[in-house]
Amino acid sequence: MFNHDCPLKRAAQEDPGALAIVDKETCLTYKQLDALCDQYTFETGRLIHILPRNPIEFIPLFFACMRSGASLCPINFRLPSPQAAIDRLPQTAPPQSVLFFTSGSTGVPKIALLSYRSLLTNAQFSIPLDPTDLWLLSLPLYHVGGLGIVLRCILARATIVLDKNRPNITHLSFVPTQLYRETPIYKNLKCILLGGAPISSIPSHLPIYATYGLTEMGSMVLARKHPPLIEGSFHLGKALPKREIRLGSDGEIFVRGETLFDGYLNQMQEGWFATGDIGREHPTEGIAIVGRKDWQFISGGENIQPEEIEKYLHQIPGILEAVIIPKKDPEFGMRPVAVIRANKKITLEIIREYLIDFLPKYKIPVDLSLIDEFPKNGIKIDRQILIHQ
Repeated sequence: MFNHDCPLKRAAQEDPGALAIVDKETCLTYKQLDALCDQYTFETGRLIHILPRNPIEFIPLFFACMRSGASLCPINFRLPSPQAAIDRLPQTAPPQSVLFFTSGSTGVPKIALLSYRSLLTNAQFSIPLDPTDLWLLSLPLYHVGGLGIVLRCILARATIVLDKNRPNITHLSFVPTQLYRETPIYKNLKCILLGGAPISSIPSHLPIYATYGLTEMGSMVLARKHPPLIEGSFHLGKALPKREIRLGSDGEIFVRGETLFDGYLNQMQEGWFATGDIGREHPTEGIAIVGRKDWQFISGGENIQPEEIEKYLHQIPGILEAVIIPKKDPEFGMRPVAVIRANKKITLEIIREYLIDFLPKYKIPVDLSLIDEFPKNGIKIDRQILIHQ
């Protein structure tokens, strides 16, 4: 890519005085942000890694890499040892690529290679946005969702907001945990993108777009405003432009399109990508997302999808976060156990009394574990730690 292909350069030339970034004490126009970008020069093919703690430093660096053809890897600075992730990086990488460590639902996180063009395509064909909008950067920039916020704003000449206390915010991107913890009260709010985990309920008074996405597709694949929550699923939608989606014979979701990644490091991707997620076709609404293929377990010959139970657990007053994990059982093989974070007293009896109206007996947890804070892998709960601890 060259300067004339860079959306930041175009914004700086065509609308130089528009606000690109606002923080408590800092306001940068598109012209000023572009000037920060011009301070960097890199060799084509060089791999740059960074711990993106400061968006005002990271965003110009990102676009400088795009312009020069260098590759970039944002590292999760919240890892116990970020250096261990850095040590896994190659000396060089394919030019014009962004390297993301996946969330690693199972095993060691992989390194996904996404071209700048695929990331821009995902951002361009997603949610309507105009230059008067302000989007809070509520997701980290080492995550594809955080970078998606930046790219959508730059393409639309909208404003990236770093201060959550600004009253005129119009757009948010949340994982369900963020929404459960703090209900937004911005009076100009137009859109909350909600995804990254099962959604238990949709507050009717909020402008929520339930989404389904993954790193390997550059962020969003499905999105729908106020989707109906169908029994046993957590959100619905039809593929956004430039993406395709289909179901395998076992319900696994496959995706492809112009936003698809180039592959994992040393493992190129061609054709349809198997997501490991399970869905089912709804006759009018598109794809219903059921859960993760690798989280499903069998109890007494019956398949249990943890997300289905978690959906109802989140409806119990006082429960802030809930995860279902399997527990070995000599008779049934596995039985469901609830791990709960709550702000009031929750007992196994309360859970059982609530769930009995919605679920068969074999899906009701046989044990309860209370937790003060869930272990996280990026912005998602690390189920593997819970299962093996």
